[in-house]
Amino acid sequence: MNKIAILGGGNIGRAIALALLNIGEKNPEDIYITRRNPEILDDLKDKGILTGSDNAEAVKKSDIIILTVRPKQLPDLVSEIKESVIPEKHIVGSVITAFSISEIEEEFGFPVKLVRIMPNTAIAIGESMTCLAAKT
Repeated sequence: MNKIAILGGGNIGRAIALALLNIGEKNPEDIYITRRNPEILDDLKDKGILTGSDNAEAVKKSDIIILTVRPKQLPDLVSEIKESVIPEKHIVGSVITAFSISEIEEEFGFPVKLVRIMPNTAIAIGESMTCLAAKT
């Protein structure tokens, strides 16, 4: 089963984690969510979801990476994780607005399997219409 790292435990990151858990798509130990202050994620930790603040560690323990930080945080986040991203292994999803697929790829500095994910917070209860886009 693919393990998922959600990098950014704000509203949308939390909503995605809860959706994956609540609809039975993932076991809690298959989800790793990060935030600078991980104690804010204690309610998710109590459900068995892995939590922490080390984004590179989360990437190393995952197959799918979902970027859910604010746009201004993207360059620093990519800088922090890019040495841990294995292009042949990882799929990177991004909900970050203001950055195109090509711009996110430029931040990495190498080709990655990248998908734009455009959910809304109703995803937490499995009621979101989520659009996906990728380069072909």
